[in-house]
Amino acid sequence: MADSSDFYQEQRGTGPGTAVQPTVSEIKQGFAAGPAAEPAPKLFQPLTIRGLTLKNRLAMSPMCMYSSHDGFATDFHLVHAGQYALRGVGLVVMEASGVAPEGRITPNCLGIWKDEHIPKLQQIVDFAHTNKAAIGIQLAHAGRKSSTT
Repeated sequence: MADSSDFYQEQRGTGPGTAVQPTVSEIKQGFAAGPAAEPAPKLFQPLTIRGLTLKNRLAMSPMCMYSSHDGFATDFHLVHAGQYALRGVGLVVMEASGVAPEGRITPNCLGIWKDEHIPKLQQIVDFAHTNKAAIGIQLAHAGRKSSTT
């Protein structure tokens, strides 16, 4: 049996961020042009970069949320990044994530320096993929200006 997020996605059908063809009724009532209309605006057309195809050209830039403890992602991160995937963004980029604890911008920055960080990040990735969004992560090291000491 599929998990509940797959069930939800299947019930929802075409998700937000996807250009749809007008219905016959919309065309007849003059609310939309017929099938010979122009293609969807570029913003809603797929984009392929190397081997990655995005469902549209909407992207969420990484935003530092300063909401981690010891670098661990939380349900906050799942909801924050997940809301963009759920609403149709084609590419979600997770916030600056420290590759070493002493290189974080602040003590509350997301991290990816130990294996224990992976499970929650994997949950976020799985949710994005369930909603047909690509997801990436911004790797970060603040160098001598870090404030984690």
